[in-house]
Amino acid sequence: MENFIEIVNKILSVGTMLMQVTILVILFNFFFMKRTGNRILLFFKKYTFVFGFLIALGAVLLSLFYSEIVGFPPCELCWIQRIFLYPQLVLFGMELYKRERSIVDFSIVFAIFGSLVSLYHIYVESTGGNGVFCGDPSNGGVSCSVRYIYEFGYMTMPLMALTLSLFIITILINYKYNK
Repeated sequence: MENFIEIVNKILSVGTMLMQVTILVILFNFFFMKRTGNRILLFFKKYTFVFGFLIALGAVLLSLFYSEIVGFPPCELCWIQRIFLYPQLVLFGMELYKRERSIVDFSIVFAIFGSLVSLYHIYVESTGGNGVFCGDPSNGGVSCSVRYIYEFGYMTMPLMALTLSLFIITILINYKYNK
């Protein structure tokens, strides 16, 4: 099972790096190449809700895989991040089903709050301390500074969560403001 988890960690880390590159490509095109007919921006605008749904579905399934199957107990900050992530799956699913574009603002707000929690979690994890919202390991809580994944010298679960939130914000801003 350990080899399988290492393979999943590597694949997930490479996928996160690809998502980071995609964010940069969208932002570069949005700010510097924004013109009518930009194919990259139009592509992501056309498939915004499909990407959002698939990314949210993958994140929900992987978070449950790591906590329920692998046995990595989520810390308090991980739970808070999940609070802002799990509704994204429902919002994007409702949009795909009903074809109403009213979810954009709600989803952006959830992603912004998720990003803020992720940033704080990265700070706590990198300093090795216990944060304000973190449980006390001496009382059976889970420390927020434990790194279950550490790939390529920088890739951790909170960074993956931050990347996911920033990706959702990026595609939704592109959808909302790209005419």
